[in-house]
Amino acid sequence: MPGLLHYRFEKLFAVTVKGLTVTALFTLLFIILFILKESLVVFQQVSIGDFIFGGQWRPVSSQLRLGLWPILTASLVLSALALLLALPPAVGAALFLAHVCPDRLRRPLRSLIAIMAGIPSVVYGFIGVVLLLPVLERLFRMSSGDSLLAGGIVLGVMILPFIIATTTESMEAAAKGQLVVSRAMGVSHWYMLRRLVLPASRMGIIAGAVLGVSRAMGETMAVIMVVGNSPLMPTELLGRIKPIPALIALEIGSAPLGSIHYHALFGAGFVLLMLLLAINLLFYFLRKRLVS
Repeated sequence: MPGLLHYRFEKLFAVTVKGLTVTALFTLLFIILFILKESLVVFQQVSIGDFIFGGQWRPVSSQLRLGLWPILTASLVLSALALLLALPPAVGAALFLAHVCPDRLRRPLRSLIAIMAGIPSVVYGFIGVVLLLPVLERLFRMSSGDSLLAGGIVLGVMILPFIIATTTESMEAAAKGQLVVSRAMGVSHWYMLRRLVLPASRMGIIAGAVLGVSRAMGETMAVIMVVGNSPLMPTELLGRIKPIPALIALEIGSAPLGSIHYHALFGAGFVLLMLLLAINLLFYFLRKRLVS
């Protein structure tokens, strides 16, 4: 009898997990199809090429201009800058946590990193407005510190805990079969970390980078507060920009339901969604290539 109950419980658990998985997949598919449906209206009036590569965004002007290129470029450059600022310290912090940090400090530091990951983005944005922008204004003699650089710094801090967590796990797994052998052969600890652990952790580092970029490209509130929100090309670090999430958040409330402006914002969201999908597919194929 206990064996029968156990078998039924296992079957119920398996069915529940499969059902939740199917539900999640259908929910994701529904979201993608809904965004695509709302975007098709704008693509009937503006070609996809003009929409993506156009240089002006004037959805409410008498001379309609729906060019997303400066805004799309701003999203890419901002995310790349955040990753460039965050990845080196994140890899160093992961290496320290995995193989250098004393045991009594490892758990508190990991808890602190987990807390950082859970802090609301508006808090990061507020700290950026209060602390970072005045520093940039004094340092570069700017009338306002809102800039691409400010957004990159804030986003870099925000994605740090995600990259650290992913990379730390990879480095711990990479060293399991090498610690004992390295010590037996008399290899120094730092040589092992530099020559064995870091190369073996490259997939974890790439995964952390992709996770960080995905997080950065979709971030909204903190970015709105520090980048200036001007739809200009990101040609300089101290210039103002407006990435796609900020564009949608700032304009969706004033776009009349069913208007071309409304559907253009859904089109911008669809472009961002496809861009994130392309980045994750690139990581998938890169991982297969490196593993094989």
